[in-house]
Formats: sequence, structure tokens, C-alpha cells
Amino acid sequence: RGRPAMTAGADDNAYVPLKHSRTVRCRAGEADYSIRMWGPDTAPPLVLLHGTRDTSVSFQFVVDAFKRDWHVIAPDLRGHGLTRSPNRNAWFHEYLADLDVILETLLPEVAVNLVGHSLGGNLAAVYAALRPERVCCMISLDAFGVLASSEAEYIQSMQAWLRGGVPHYAPQVRYESFEHMAQTLRAINPRLTSAKALYLARNISRQLDDGTVTWQFEARRRRSVPSIRTLQEWTECWRRIRAPSLWVAADEPLQTSVRANPAAFDFVRQQIGHDRIAYLPDTGHNLHHDAPERVAEVVEEFLLRAIPSAAT
Repeated sequence: RGRPAMTAGADDNAYVPLKHSRTVRCRAGEADYSIRMWGPDTAPPLVLLHGTRDTSVSFQFVVDAFKRDWHVIAPDLRGHGLTRSPNRNAWFHEYLADLDVILETLLPEVAVNLVGHSLGGNLAAVYAALRPERVCCMISLDAFGVLASSEAEYIQSMQAWLRGGVPHYAPQVRYESFEHMAQTLRAINPRLTSAKALYLARNISRQLDDGTVTWQFEARRRRSVPSIRTLQEWTECWRRIRAPSLWVAADEPLQTSVRANPAAFDFVRQQIGHDRIAYLPDTGHNLHHDAPERVAEVVEEFLLRAIPSAAT
């Protein structure tokens, strides 16, 4: 499994956090969750859910940009970060069940503000629909459901998986150094500064016994297939959300996403309502990396409008 990589210090060129986090652990079934927290426990609770192939630490830039105090709670989902589980991978509904246990354990009988990116955004929206009494506000960052494959494609993919045509594990990508990892991140996302890329490389990685480093997420090919298959089902679920809700769209989304499909996104906009979607210019899918100050501003403005008591 290797060991977590060392956190970047002020004596190198990596981003230096303005606000320091602490971690606690929480059991959810057989999983031992690592949960990162920022801010005073007495502040309004704000739960942040990361996307696939990511961890809670990538919210550091947004947390640093918040103008007000929040009790930020950000779990590493199964298969990611420092959360330990016999089965490192998980299905969509299992993530939902884990979230329910975490909230009941850490914030019993408290309605929380729920913000998620990508997979985390879809989890936040569905959870807000299924457990409306547990959610005060919901914000989804560049997550608008999932485009379903055709029935034939779905059956073919399942057949291939059962026959061994799709490997359970992808080859583990190893890097010689954190700098090499940072270069890879910047090649994928040129908007990412070198300082932030190095910070992410050092904090979303683990060092292997031979001295090389790899990512802190499981390299399995088995995907987190959503329990909800069609956009009609996604939007029917969203209609059950009672909390004030906002969807934030990146300027340049993932090519395989709903946001990048004009017909699908037009359908979603009609169902959600144009006034519940905000657009962030000059951002890619990882908008919390590209424009953390603007993301923090959008989140805080929405929350403070929806819950004026948080402004005092």
C-alpha cells in the first residue's frame, strides 16, 4: 500500500496553505474513513465531497479563499486518500450510505450545507433529495448527472467484465518524484499553477517502498457506476430537493460529461431551472483548482443568501 507522501513545506516552491486542517476517523460499515476538517466546530457546518481520482485535500485552495468561518468537513471517499476499506472501490449507492453514516456520527440531527465536485456533486444532489431533512443547502460543482450508455452497451460492458475482458486493476502509475507528478497535472490542466500542482502532487500521493510515488486512489478499472441510469431519473430525483440548491458549471467541462453534450445539458437546464445554474468563465472541470477564489465567492454568497443567520 505504501505510505502517505510528506506534506510540502515553506522551504520549497509548493503552495503553502493559509488555513491548517486536522483529521479525524469515522467508521462507516467496514470502511474506516479519514475526514479532514478546517475551522471552528462552532461555525456553520459545511460538508465538501470530492470527485473521483481526487481526495479531500484538493479543497484546500477553496477553503483558504473563504472569507467567513465554516466548520468544514471533507471525507476521503472509499478508494481515495487515507480512507481504509477492505474493498477500496465502491458503488454510487454505497457512497451515499457512507455519507449518511458520517453525518449521523459527526453531526447528528443537524442540517448541513452540502457542496460536492464531480462525483461528489452528484452525491450531494441525490443525498439532498433522499434525505431532505439533513440538508440545509446544496451546491453541485460541475456535476449534472451522468450520461447513460445504451442498454446494449451496458450489457456488453458487463459481459466483458465477467469474462475478464476488462481487468480488475489498471497498471499502477509510478513517478520518480513529486515534481514529475506536478508536471503531469499541469500537462492535463494548464490553468493549474506550478505551486498548486506541486502541492497537490505532494498531498494526493503515497510513497512506495522503492522510493517512487503514486496517487492516493485505487487504480481499479471497475467504475463507480451510478444507481441512476438516465437523465430523466436524475432530474426526477433532483425535483425532490427541498433545500436551496445551486449547480455551478465549468466553462470547459469534461468531454464525456452532460455539460459537454448540448442536447443533454439543455434538457437538464430546463428541468433544474436556468436561475439555479451559475457559470464560471475560464475554468475547466476542476474549477476548484482553476478559480478557487471565485468558487469560494459563489459558494459563500449563495449560502449567506439562503441562511442569513450564518452572516452574523
